[in-house]
Amino acid sequence: TMEFQAALAIVQLEKVDWIIRKRQDNVKFLNTNLKKYEEILQLPLYSDEIDYLAYPLVIKNSKISRKELRMKLETAGIETRPLFGCIPTQQPAYAYLKADYEGKLPNAEWVGRNGFYIGCHQYLEQADLDSIVEIFEKVLNHLMLKSGI
Repeated sequence: TMEFQAALAIVQLEKVDWIIRKRQDNVKFLNTNLKKYEEILQLPLYSDEIDYLAYPLVIKNSKISRKELRMKLETAGIETRPLFGCIPTQQPAYAYLKADYEGKLPNAEWVGRNGFYIGCHQYLEQADLDSIVEIFEKVLNHLMLKSGI
């Protein structure tokens, strides 16, 4: 099976430049079209030197709930995931470390509470990207109105 895995890798490596470029284009498009929400969302920095796995976002305004935003995006068909949950203070499995770390990782804890990501994979078509932007606009405008922003 090692030969089979190598054969798959060779095929994928032939496409790697296209995959990276397409994901970068997707991030650039989303950043351009979601820029008007920078008061609420920290958008990812764009660089031609980054190979994007996903499109990370951090909610900057505490009047917007990550849970509610993610739920509304999911209901509208956009899958989301927490940005990360590996901080000992936020993991039940590491409860015994909480006293050692709590309050010592303020930035990581804040991102862990407020960050999430959506996909930016290479198979997103322009219609998919347009739909993502449209859904974000609808959901964010609703949440901004609801929270008085």
